[in-house]
Amino acid sequence: MNMRLRLRCQTGFARSVIIMAIMLCVPGVALAAQEITQTFELKQGWNTVFTEIGLAETDPDVIFAGTPITLATTYHPENSPVQFIQDPDEAPWDKHGWSRWYPRGTREVLFKNLFTIQANQPYLLYCTEDHILQLTGTPQFKKQTWQPNAFNFVGFHVDETAPPTFAQFFEDSSAHAASRIYYLQGSRWLRVPDPSKVNIASGQAYWMWCEGGSDHQGPMEVNLPGRGDELNFLLGVNELKIEVTNPSPNSLTLTLEPVSGNEVPLCLMKSVVTEDTVVTYERFTSYQTSLASGEKHNIRLTVYRREITADEVTGLLKLADDIGNRVYIKVRAEKIEG
Repeated sequence: MNMRLRLRCQTGFARSVIIMAIMLCVPGVALAAQEITQTFELKQGWNTVFTEIGLAETDPDVIFAGTPITLATTYHPENSPVQFIQDPDEAPWDKHGWSRWYPRGTREVLFKNLFTIQANQPYLLYCTEDHILQLTGTPQFKKQTWQPNAFNFVGFHVDETAPPTFAQFFEDSSAHAASRIYYLQGSRWLRVPDPSKVNIASGQAYWMWCEGGSDHQGPMEVNLPGRGDELNFLLGVNELKIEVTNPSPNSLTLTLEPVSGNEVPLCLMKSVVTEDTVVTYERFTSYQTSLASGEKHNIRLTVYRREITADEVTGLLKLADDIGNRVYIKVRAEKIEG
């Protein structure tokens, strides 16, 4: 069955709706990764979207079929910085770095070079009329990369209802201290007037200047093992950790919890250091801790593999702080053979 939680958000300059559709598993059957539906309220003219999810169907011909979307474009940075474009109607989509999609049957389709809609990618969409666009897929964790000395086309993983301000997110980053941030309104790019009073909008994209190099991820910097995009308890892998660092000048409160429907049986590993180090195991239901400025903390998890009945089970964890930063982390585990 499906469990749905509807959240509405109106922060900053953009309004978005998020629906979380959690697929519960049937015992003995492998569970498809839990999915989130991002719903974008598009207006006539130009719009920005930031996709946090990996889609099962990535072909824009299919995704945008039957919609009033007549152009989708995105920027993939190469070796040279992009020239900031204040008016999307005058954008040079044929320049290097830009990929664009046009509908079938149009003259412009000959210039199409955008063939997939990817996770963690911002897009510009042109609509001939107002439209509700819904995209359903599995959240994919990915660290933000910044092109130095250039405007970056970016979106952010933030809470839908209470996101941080731009000033809170970039408080400790000298590369973004100039606060040259632009948002789209009425098909025009406008500069954010006061980053301390404007919240980052979930599901929206921005142009932001990065002075020099930067690896800034916000106040809640998350590192995952392996490929760095999920927790994967393969056979023989019994312990994995989520590393969280707080580079900001302020303390944070972190909360890790499973999204309803998670079918990976997890437990927390805790170490008590006295004369001997004692490791304890506690069934994971949720976890909260405080993180001082500059502190690094490891959340150690293990899996009750004997409770797994399907060949593989998957789930979803939500890691958030108390100022509105939020990421989803996929988790999967294999059962013991035999």
